[in-house]
Parts: sequence; structure tokens; C-alpha cells
Amino acid sequence: MKNLIPVYCLSGFLIFVAACSNAPDADKAATSEAKDVAAATGSELKVDTTASKIEWIGTKVSGYHTGTIHIKNGVLRKIGDSITGGNFVFDMASLVVSGPAGSDPKANAKLEGHLKSADFFDVGKSPEATFEITSIKPFTGVVTDSNDVRQESISKYRVSNPTHSIAGNLTIKGITKNIEFPAQVSVGANSVDALAKFNLDRRQWNITYPGKPDDLIRNEIHLGIALKATK
Repeated sequence: MKNLIPVYCLSGFLIFVAACSNAPDADKAATSEAKDVAAATGSELKVDTTASKIEWIGTKVSGYHTGTIHIKNGVLRKIGDSITGGNFVFDMASLVVSGPAGSDPKANAKLEGHLKSADFFDVGKSPEATFEITSIKPFTGVVTDSNDVRQESISKYRVSNPTHSIAGNLTIKGITKNIEFPAQVSVGANSVDALAKFNLDRRQWNITYPGKPDDLIRNEIHLGIALKATK
């Protein structure tokens, strides 16, 4: 049996799109109020922060931006070939604006500073974001595929072969919401590989900066998360 865990490129934070640049055609994470987390069971595997990746995409009227966020630490728990729980921490201070390809490094650095300000993620007050699994169940939805040139590494914007639906509490800027999304997970004797790709509505975490009147930011952001955990 293959199990799954979430998280994948967080951030897609900003940018509204009207005519030119829309958010990637990806699954939308279902968002609800925070849920209870079951007591931890099973053996613990540590998230390999060097082999894991989070990419984000934000869109606006005039275009889009891409970037990354590092995973600070995390654990997954499993019994046999089944994931029973887990959590990980986003290092929001590591947020980088890296694209699109050919974009001006100085403009990217300016945007990076703005994203870390109180208008968006307020990194000075909230240097970390967290995700904690609340439930894992077999995936029963419709599988679709989507490609988009904007992702720097992961390239496809939907998991083409999801095995599970993952739900968990995502905390950003001290606000916790439960999100659920499809994911694909492969469980080995001493490792877990997981992939998830989805869009989030940033307003759920009080990230509401609208952008310029003639260049509004889209509310949906895209996250692509690839995790690897080992004993």
C-alpha cells in the first residue's frame, strides 16, 4: 500500500490575474476550520530537508512570479506501509523570488522583501509556518493532468497519480486552517517520498494585500511540495 503526505511548493502567495496570467490549473485545496490532531503512532522518519522542496507561484494581471521556501524540519510516522501522521515547518525567512526565467534580479529582491513584510507574511513576527497532518485516506477523485511552463522544477501542476487525500492544519501568521488535497506517496521500509500540488486562497490566512490598482494580485497561490523522509 502506498501512502501520502502533503505539502509542496507553499507559497504561491500573491498576485491577481485578470486577462494575462492566471493561477496554474491545479487542484484547489479544500479549506475549513482547524481540526484535532490524533496522538502520534508508529515509527518516526525525519524529513530530509536537503532532498525536499517547496516551490510557489503567484500570479497578477501583468504576469507571474515563482520562488521557493525551505523546509526547516519535520517528521513522518508510519506503521508498515501506511502513513499515520506527521508534520513539518516552513522557514519563511528563506523565501526566495527566483523567477520567471530572465526576470530582473533587483526587481525580484525588492519583491522578496515586500513578501516578507507585514503586507504579506510578516516574517519578522512569524518566521515559521507549519503543517500537521490530521487525516489520510485513499484517493477516490478524478485524476486529471496539467502542464505549465511556469514551474521551475516540478513542471506539472497536478499530481497525475494521486494515491491519497491528505488533510492537515496549516498555520501561517498565527492563523490555522485545515486544508485537504490529493497527493502521491511511496512508502518503503526506511523511507517515504511524497508529492502534492494545489492552489490555496491566501485570504484564508489574512494575506489580503491587493496589489496596484492596475496590476491586481490573484488570490490563489500555487504550492508544489515534494517531501522525502528517512529513518
